[in-house]
Amino acid sequence: MNEQFPLSAPFATTADPIDGLLQTGDLTRDVPVEVMIWEGARPGYRVQLRLDGDLIDTPVVVGDQKPGDIMQLQLSHSLLCRSRSYSLSYQVTNNINGVTRESPVATLKVDRTKPGATLLAPLIFPTATFGDQLIGLLPGYAGIAPGDVIQTLLNGVAGPAHQVEADELTLRPVEIAFSREHLQAHAAETVSVEYFVTDRAGNVSITSLPTLVSIKL
Repeated sequence: MNEQFPLSAPFATTADPIDGLLQTGDLTRDVPVEVMIWEGARPGYRVQLRLDGDLIDTPVVVGDQKPGDIMQLQLSHSLLCRSRSYSLSYQVTNNINGVTRESPVATLKVDRTKPGATLLAPLIFPTATFGDQLIGLLPGYAGIAPGDVIQTLLNGVAGPAHQVEADELTLRPVEIAFSREHLQAHAAETVSVEYFVTDRAGNVSITSLPTLVSIKL
């Protein structure tokens, strides 16, 4: 097998193309993996996935595909049970002489941990009055990370949502603005403000402790 023909890394189609994060909802079934047929491939060559260096699943045999064509493989979801990073590659074997080559590695990330763990603190409203809007401050929670989506609930109905940005982890607190009209639309003297968090992997937190806001402010 000629070393001058480079192999490309495998591509897990449901993984984030930047950091390899897989959605929790996609981990209930096998993960589709694409392998690009390389220059020098011959019918009969075997392609088999490696996970963390170990050969897995059943080899797929190269047929009449041409260089640049895509070969479809499946990564068993049962091998991705733990929350951590995995190294995915594939091994190519010459069926005539048994010579093997290994592809570059792609990183896959699995995160099954719900943000906030077992407690989400209530939103803090540092001012007792507001004009056109009331600002709620989020005191932070376990596992807070850029890309988390914070969805507020006003008396159980969806309110403003906010996506966490990187500088909110260190430079400034998370601020969520509630308009007077949004609060008064609930036709109640007080509004119970809660929130829950969905992280980039699709894990959903518990609902936070509530904060009661008076509409008469």
